[in-house]
Amino acid sequence: MTVTLTAEQEQFIAERMNRGGYSSPEKIVDEGLKLIHAKEEYQGRLVELRREIQIGIDQVNRGEVLDREAVFDRLLEKK
Repeated sequence: MTVTLTAEQEQFIAERMNRGGYSSPEKIVDEGLKLIHAKEEYQGRLVELRREIQIGIDQVNRGEVLDREAVFDRLLEKK
């Protein structure tokens, strides 16, 4: 695979290597790909959490909730 970089991208890579954080352009690309992968996993989890939150909101809107005392009473009963 061949990748063409802009002058700004090449400068960015050179600066990171000069700082001593990376030993090669390949290490920088590898790190970037890992970050993309992590971002995609995070976004997937975020979608799932938003769905779960919406389920809770819908339950509240339908009145399917317990007040604080009822929750604590149930917890104490389980001891």
